Amino acid sequence: MNIPLKKTNQSKLFTLLQLLLIYGFIFNPWTSFPYTFVIIIIAIFSLTYWNDKTVATIGFKTNTKFLKIIGVAVLLFVALVPVLDFIIQPLVSKLTGEIADYSAFEALANNFTLYAKYFLYILISAAFGEEILFRGFLFRQLNILLPQFKFKTLIIVVLTAILFSLPHLYQGLSGLIMTFIFGLIFATIYVKSNYNLWITIIFHGLVDIMFLTLAYYDKLDYYTLGNELFFGF
Repeated sequence: MNIPLKKTNQSKLFTLLQLLLIYGFIFNPWTSFPYTFVIIIIAIFSLTYWNDKTVATIGFKTNTKFLKIIGVAVLLFVALVPVLDFIIQPLVSKLTGEIADYSAFEALANNFTLYAKYFLYILISAAFGEEILFRGFLFRQLNILLPQFKFKTLIIVVLTAILFSLPHLYQGLSGLIMTFIFGLIFATIYVKSNYNLWITIIFHGLVDIMFLTLAYYDKLDYYTLGNELFFGF
């Protein structure tokens, strides 16, 4: 499936500079979560509309049927998350010899004020911001940068998954690999939904809300249940 792209006179050099500046901004030392992604969201919308005179090229379609999209996202969540949590993640932990490090979220346990704050932050920066950047924007930029060839879309799926995983290095090797796998899934859903970003935004949001809620109830050991049940560690 070819990536839809409005005809543009934008040069490859300018496209690459935009990609490097926006992606590199994640690692800047001057802003922090979630403000980094607020700035990224504004920058991407501004650049995309300036370049294309529309934001449809980053997945925001005008003919969206939201009830159908919500239903599809919920079905994907119900079908995929148990497989990822109880089969894929334990396999990754077994192969790497380590469990994903979620200690950075321990402060949320039984802290409703912090939970509510992060709930809002994570919807803005992770569900909305990450999908706009790693699916919508990166797909657009890489589609311009790469020449046409048979496996172009597949290569873009893999590249965006890699770029999505890198900012999650703090979770250790196991967490990095799991984030890469999630990146592949989000990107595949984006392609298969005919580049409708709303589905991945909602699906991503559900995944993060579940994680955050488990952290609040001090139940992050849920993510190690598969290890104990199937692999004995």
